[in-house]
Amino acid sequence: MENSSPVVSIVIPVYNAERFLWACIDSIQAQTFKDWEVILVDDGSTDKSAAICDRIERNDARFKVIHQENGGVSRARNAGLDAANGRYLMFVDADDMLYPDCIKKLLDTMEEYTPDLVLCGYERFRADWKQQYFFARYSVVLMKSLPEYLLTFTEARVNLFGVSIWGKLYRMDIIQKNGLRFDPEITYEEDCDFNVRYYEHIGPVAAVTDVLYRYRQSDTSLSKAYRKDTYRFLVQGFNRRCALLEKNGLSEYLPNLESILMLVVKATCLKIVSADLTAKERLAEYRALMAFPETLQAARCEIRQKSGMTRKIAFAIRRQSPRLLSLTMDLWKIADKLLDCKNAVVNRIRYGKKKA
Repeated sequence: MENSSPVVSIVIPVYNAERFLWACIDSIQAQTFKDWEVILVDDGSTDKSAAICDRIERNDARFKVIHQENGGVSRARNAGLDAANGRYLMFVDADDMLYPDCIKKLLDTMEEYTPDLVLCGYERFRADWKQQYFFARYSVVLMKSLPEYLLTFTEARVNLFGVSIWGKLYRMDIIQKNGLRFDPEITYEEDCDFNVRYYEHIGPVAAVTDVLYRYRQSDTSLSKAYRKDTYRFLVQGFNRRCALLEKNGLSEYLPNLESILMLVVKATCLKIVSADLTAKERLAEYRALMAFPETLQAARCEIRQKSGMTRKIAFAIRRQSPRLLSLTMDLWKIADKLLDCKNAVVNRIRYGKKKA
């Protein structure tokens, strides 16, 4: 006799994730709710990830493994979607973890309030640091209409709740009915693109305030974090969110999105100045950044920015001066190094006093 379909399908794209994959799997196997399946999509890993996936599949029938040539995270998630049999769907990254009640609390909320999406609070963490983020301070927040939920995009404090695909429970019938899949051509912020297209087909949304998802922060330094192609995808996501807000009668909130984009511009500038680039190459990157009309649009919202650094960056962009922006970032880099030196001296003094 064939087993009935699981209630929840969990799709996990895996690429060279051997360092953290076991912790991720352990957190899922420890869930208090047990009626789930996991589709592990090995996207051409070159480390031991593929062997780990196969071993897990042999030892737990709820796991299904798909091996494919490396094609990127969007293709991997699409393969997982094609194989999923659950009534509801979750996406989990291979280096993240779930708290034990994660699936149960998301599912309980879905079945009690029957929304089209349920999300939860999350925790960003590294080996020696963690910080928790709450959508609201109530046990459950029910947003009865899509426009109410889309306001999530307009506040920096909760923006990631709208953008990310993790920490959410989706309805599989909505995904299948509308043929929703990830765009393989989008290699950065592909989750936001998927979400925006999902949001176009939903109504009520529920948020569980509990912190249930653990989002591992990368230890990659700024010098290794810069990719030349990412900013255009971030701009594309910005434009998709703007269009969705306008479609739902929320045009008055567009300046809020522009203000958030300015924070993205600042983060991009920090990565450029910290990257292993020549002065000429950095100048070219600043010039390319400023060539986007959305960048200038965001810079005009600088009055909303509390950070003096952000305002200085915005000023250089409004002046359309890559050289002024380069000078601004070079001065920040010098100041940051001086601050590091100061902190190192202070720590040595404190450590010396404790040792004495």
